[in-house]
Amino acid sequence: MTLTFTVIAPTGAVIGTNLSAAIAAEEILTYDGREYEIRQEHDGDGYRLWSRDQGRPWQKTVVFSLADQRSAAEAEIFHAVLVADWPGHPDAMTDDAYNAIDNDDA
Repeated sequence: MTLTFTVIAPTGAVIGTNLSAAIAAEEILTYDGREYEIRQEHDGDGYRLWSRDQGRPWQKTVVFSLADQRSAAEAEIFHAVLVADWPGHPDAMTDDAYNAIDNDDA
């Protein structure tokens, strides 16, 4: 069974549900005009997440993967994004977890 995710904006509004891990991470990384890239490290040893905020200079983040294959590195980086707690960014949780919260409020 494939996990799907709900992404919630800092305002509490639901951005999306039933999202794949990659799409959920992309929603978080591009929220409010932000951009991101996953770049291979200069020494060729792994991949790193870079981001920028509305046209500002690119910033190297602490999120990286030592995976040899780009697809494996992306999956690892997207997982790190989904579990991160970054101020001003949306949060993600599994659809099952979100539905459990939603049902508790009913």
